[in-house]
Amino acid sequence: MSRKTLPLLAGVPLLALVVTACGGDATPAVETVTVQAPPGDSAPATVPPPADDQAPITAAPADAGGSTITSHLDAQPAVVQIQAMGGMRDPEFGNYVSGGSGSGFLISSDGLAITNNHVVTGAATLEVYIGGDTTRSYNARVIGASECNDLALIDISEAEPLPYLDFAQEPVSVGQEIYVAGFPLGDPEYTLTRGIVSKANADSEDLTWASVDHSLEHDAAAHPGNSGGPLLTTDGRVTGVHFSGFLPADMVRQQFAIDHLLTQNVLSHLRDGDYESLGINAHPVVDEALGVTGLWVSGVKPGSPAARAKVVPGDIITTLNGLPMAPTGTMTEYCDVLRTSGEGTPVAIEVLRWDTGEVLRGELNNPVDADAAMTPVMSFYDEIGDEVADGGNSYTYERIVDDSETIVIEVPTDWTDRQTGSWSVTGMPAIVAAPDIDAFNNTWYEPGVIYAQTSTTDDLHELIDGMDFGADCVDDGRSDYTDGLFTGYYNQYSDCDGSGNQIVVLAANPTDESFTALLVVQMINDSDVLALDQAFATFNYFTD
Repeated sequence: MSRKTLPLLAGVPLLALVVTACGGDATPAVETVTVQAPPGDSAPATVPPPADDQAPITAAPADAGGSTITSHLDAQPAVVQIQAMGGMRDPEFGNYVSGGSGSGFLISSDGLAITNNHVVTGAATLEVYIGGDTTRSYNARVIGASECNDLALIDISEAEPLPYLDFAQEPVSVGQEIYVAGFPLGDPEYTLTRGIVSKANADSEDLTWASVDHSLEHDAAAHPGNSGGPLLTTDGRVTGVHFSGFLPADMVRQQFAIDHLLTQNVLSHLRDGDYESLGINAHPVVDEALGVTGLWVSGVKPGSPAARAKVVPGDIITTLNGLPMAPTGTMTEYCDVLRTSGEGTPVAIEVLRWDTGEVLRGELNNPVDADAAMTPVMSFYDEIGDEVADGGNSYTYERIVDDSETIVIEVPTDWTDRQTGSWSVTGMPAIVAAPDIDAFNNTWYEPGVIYAQTSTTDDLHELIDGMDFGADCVDDGRSDYTDGLFTGYYNQYSDCDGSGNQIVVLAANPTDESFTALLVVQMINDSDVLALDQAFATFNYFTD
């Protein structure tokens, strides 16, 4: 009997969301101010020209000796264009080399600059042009990045001293006049557009590439390529970082920028490295037919916690700390876990490796071994699939959480008789599921599962022996168990009272040894063995 595996990916449909990084396709009817680029091989401007009654404004010369900017009209020498290239992986098209263009701005005379994380994440090379001067480019390196806040700090220190921008210090007010500076649409000509702040505290947590806590909504014209560019006050202070556009059906486009106060707070962390980040470029993905939701990993940053755990492009992160990822098609849950757990703390991870159909488990920032790789969850179907009867239902599965929201497991939807309170044997959280729990408890002919917590014990063998299946069943032996998150032993039993059944009993401790997990699964046919594999691939617990 061959192993049943997930069908190969024919194209996991990305969630069709209307939120897009950098902006949409239409241009709101707002005033545009163009600024002449410095000499160079500039392509013709693709930004709409000003209206007939609006004469172009030419930037006043700025001090090139590393001074701060004091007017929005002098900001050009401190605004940069970033061209990124890198290998990525798409769920439909596979591996590809990606190139993109964004904006950024200098924050110090020695070449430190701010941009969006989505402009630089996954890039193998970063080429930077300063102030629209296309006659010379500079290489840049990423000092720190934040996936959740969509911010990155880069260093172009070979180009110094440079003029730079200071941050505003006062909170933004509704109606405040602002200017968006940058290089939209990949055009090398510097562009400045005028608008106002329409909301000072806009909701931008539910995005497909970030979960920004505090953003500004504005109406200045922006396009793809403006991402990472500054929002400026009239005195040249940075009041926000442009990062997205939103185009609801039959509505005027909305533009969003990361508030300068949040940016400054995140910047204080980025100077020391990554912040609220596991080092992945990922997007929500869903396959309703297979019931798969999670974060499709398109790129992994070398040396990051994800890289050390051997997460690879093409993996789908299904849970972090037991919490399902992207159930509503956003990065909210991912970022909530990172913000709750804190920097550098252990994070339990489960991924579906789409190429092989394997489920892997592990722990990011493992305190014992920071380079500990995820481990595939074993397949009992490979081991005992031939030893039970063929047939049975072809199961679909659903996620069950106990009443105390402490433990979780996936069970067949057909196993409708369930108990999710404390288990009478241990008095601790438990989940019991079967077509008929009474028959499961009292006969050898009913499939079902028990997943229960017990007090932490080092004597896992004694716990397994205490289940007392040996008298009525054939003892098929005991084996070590590890899945990257739990470590312990499992015992197989079969043909209890001549029934032809199979039973597996597992006792294991999580890496933090906060409790002992006990699983008991009874199988009657090969579909039940697949249910055992699903149980072992999904049993987990919630961490603070």
